[in-house]
Amino acid sequence: MKRQFVITIFILLTSSIFFYGCQQDRKLAGHLKYDNIILEESQHLFAEENKPQAKLRINFSFIKESSDEKMKDSINHMLQGLVFGNKFATQDPQQAVRLYANNYFSNYRKDLEPMYRDESADIGGEPNDIWYSYEHETETKVEYYDKHLLTYRFYLEEFTGGAHPVYFTNFLNIDLRTLKQIELNDLLIGEYDEELTEMLITQLMEDTGASTKEELEELGYGTTADIIPTENFKLTPGGISFLYNIYEIAPYVIGPVEIDLSFRQLEPILNTEYMIVKELKN
Repeated sequence: MKRQFVITIFILLTSSIFFYGCQQDRKLAGHLKYDNIILEESQHLFAEENKPQAKLRINFSFIKESSDEKMKDSINHMLQGLVFGNKFATQDPQQAVRLYANNYFSNYRKDLEPMYRDESADIGGEPNDIWYSYEHETETKVEYYDKHLLTYRFYLEEFTGGAHPVYFTNFLNIDLRTLKQIELNDLLIGEYDEELTEMLITQLMEDTGASTKEELEELGYGTTADIIPTENFKLTPGGISFLYNIYEIAPYVIGPVEIDLSFRQLEPILNTEYMIVKELKN
């Protein structure tokens, strides 16, 4: 009897460990591990230290390890395409960062050295450094990773002379089953544009304290372009966060505008059969 009890306990423990392992396998598709490549460099025009310079800073998050090599490579190609452009999408991540930096400095010198030389000749002296001093910063991170969803954040800020820098943030949501970017058409059903637009405007009115659409416009929202659904969004366990960068729906002074809609708000148009939605809601 005692021996049977011990065997039963052993079987239960073994089953529990196996079940837990299966659950873990299901929880994190690909068992992704990520790392960062950081590059900080500057170069002067004409390679002369008394001349204006371009400063470049890159913090690039990439997939370092995965239980599926094809998945790792496919994701990195997507991330590199988003951050550096298709020209550098298929290289090794370290090489992509290096080539992108080389290309950035090469274009800086090629574009500005002739202009600087011409202006120097015209004024008979050194031009104002402010118009020839460039800065470029790229910051990326894995925003969310669970089950079959990876959400990636890409921030870029660039100063090319003038009054102020320009900056933007883009999100990339990847379905790890298909290794494709998730779009609104995957998440929502029917002719959702009009209804989603109303949801976005209503939520923005609530966020800003505006009581009417006219009052919302008076605050500056919807003055640079109509407020319509954007594919620049991030998925969260609570819903969808839509991001409008500077100038997209409001003036520079307002900055980026983020509108969060919960799955409960989106229920009438939500594709509840889509696996990513099911996983997030559960």
